[in-house]
Amino acid sequence: MRGELKIENPWRYFSWVIIGAFGLLQLLRSVMLPQFMDMYYHLQVAWGFIQSGGYSGWDFWEYAPFGRPHIYPPFFHILLALFMKLGFSAIFLAKFFESVTPVVFLIVIWDFVRKNYSEQLGFFVVLAFCSAFAFFISLANHVPAALALIFGLLGFSEFLKGRILRSAILLALCFYTHIGSSWFFLLTFIFYALMEKDKRIQALKTVVFALVAALPLFVQQLQALGFMQAAGLDMHEKFLCQIKFVDYLLAFFGLFLVFKMPARYKFFVSLFLASLVFLSYPYRFFSGEGYLAVVFLSAITLQEIWLRSKACALTYRKIICGLLILFFLFISPTLSLNKGVHAGKISYELKWMDSALCGMIFAKGSTIWFPREYQPAVEAIKKNSLNTEIIYSNLNIVGPILGSLAQRATANALLPEIGPKRQVPALEAASIIVLTRDLDEGLVRNLSLKYGLVKIGESKIFQVFKNPTALYTVKVSKPVVSFRMIIFITILVVGLFFAPELAGIFKK
Repeated sequence: MRGELKIENPWRYFSWVIIGAFGLLQLLRSVMLPQFMDMYYHLQVAWGFIQSGGYSGWDFWEYAPFGRPHIYPPFFHILLALFMKLGFSAIFLAKFFESVTPVVFLIVIWDFVRKNYSEQLGFFVVLAFCSAFAFFISLANHVPAALALIFGLLGFSEFLKGRILRSAILLALCFYTHIGSSWFFLLTFIFYALMEKDKRIQALKTVVFALVAALPLFVQQLQALGFMQAAGLDMHEKFLCQIKFVDYLLAFFGLFLVFKMPARYKFFVSLFLASLVFLSYPYRFFSGEGYLAVVFLSAITLQEIWLRSKACALTYRKIICGLLILFFLFISPTLSLNKGVHAGKISYELKWMDSALCGMIFAKGSTIWFPREYQPAVEAIKKNSLNTEIIYSNLNIVGPILGSLAQRATANALLPEIGPKRQVPALEAASIIVLTRDLDEGLVRNLSLKYGLVKIGESKIFQVFKNPTALYTVKVSKPVVSFRMIIFITILVVGLFFAPELAGIFKK
C-alpha cells in the first residue's frame, strides 16, 4: 500500500527511539549536574596525579599535610588528568561524565544483547533499563563503577567470540577502574565456568590472566590495610533500598526461563549469582551494580510475554506491547525503604512513577553544584594562596569540593574509609579557612582573634579567611608510575588487544 511506513528492523528502530529520548533528556538535565560528591573526589585525585607527574600511591591532596595511602583504582583519574592537562575545566568534566556515562552504558548493554543474543531481546533490555531511576542515578553518581560494568560486558562479549586475550584485558581493566565492580564480574566468569563445561577452560584462563595483570594494584591495596577504618563508611547509603518489586518478580521468572535457553544465556544466571556479593551493602545490590542482572532477567520474561502473545489477535498483541512500554517507561513503581543511621525504625514509601525517564522529566534528585556560592570562594582561594597551600572547611564535604575546583589540597577528606597517616589541628595546617555562615558569630570571632584570620572573600553560604599562622604546606609525592610510563603501558596493551587484526593487516 502506498504511503505505508515500512521499518526494516522494528526492534532496532524502537530501541534507538528510546535511547535517543533518554540521551536528549540527560542532555537537558546536565544543568543540575554534578549531583553527587564522589565526582569532586575524583577531580581532586586527578589534580593530585598531575602534581605528582603520574599515578601516586600516596594521597597528599586530602587529609593534608600528611595524607594517607591511595588505593582507588586509577583509570578514571588518569582519564580526567589527561583532559585537565588538555585544558578542560573541572566542572565541565564533572557535568560531561555524569551526563554521558549512563547513556553510553545503555548503548553498550543494548549492543551487547543484540549482537550476542537477539535484536528483540535488546529492545526489552532497553525497556527494562528505563524502568529504574535509582539504577540510572547510581550510574551517573558512580562513574568508575559504571565504566567497570561497561568493560566487564565488553569483556564477556569478547569471551563469547572466543577472543580470550581481549576478554582478559578488559576484565583486568575492570580492576584498574573500580574495586567492587571488578570482583562482581570476576565472580560472573567463575560462575559461568562452573555452569558451562564447554567454556570452563577459557573462562578460567580469562580469570587467571586478569588477576595476574591486576597484581600490582592488589599489592598497593594490601599495603593500606592498616589504614582501613569503618567510621568513614556512608551508613545512610547502606540502609537505603529502592526495590523494584515488579522487576524482581519478572527477573525471578527469567531465572527459570534461562535454563531452557541456549548455553550462553547462563551468563545472566552467573551475573545474578555474582550480584549476591553486594547483599551486605543493600544499596549496591538493589540499586547499583547488583541491579544489572535484574535488567537482563526481567527483559527475558518480557520477551517471553511477547512471544506467548502471538497466540492472541494482532489488536490484543498491540495492546499488550503498548501497556508494557507505558508501564516501564512511565509508571514502574518502587518500594523505598530507608533506615536512619541512629534510628532503629525503617520508613517505607511507595513511589508510583519512578522510572528513569520520569525521573529525568521531573528533574528528580538534588544538585551539589552552586556556582553563585562556590565561584566567589574559589576565586578568593586562588587569588590568596599558592597551589602548595592547604584549605580547610568546617563542613567536611566543602573542603574537597572547593579543593577540586580551586586545585588545592585540603585538610578534609571524602571517602574516609582510609584513615590519615597523622592528623594535626586543621587550623594549624590550613592557610585558607572556609567557614559556613551558620556558625556561631562568637565562635568565628574567637577563631579570628586566636589565629589572626583575615577575611578574603564571602558568599551567601561561606566566609573565606586567610590564616597567617599556618605551619604546613603540601609535600607532593613522587609517582609510582609516571605519565610517560602510563603512555607506554597503554600503547603496549592496545597493541596486544588489536594484535590479531594488526597481524592480518601486515600479512596483506
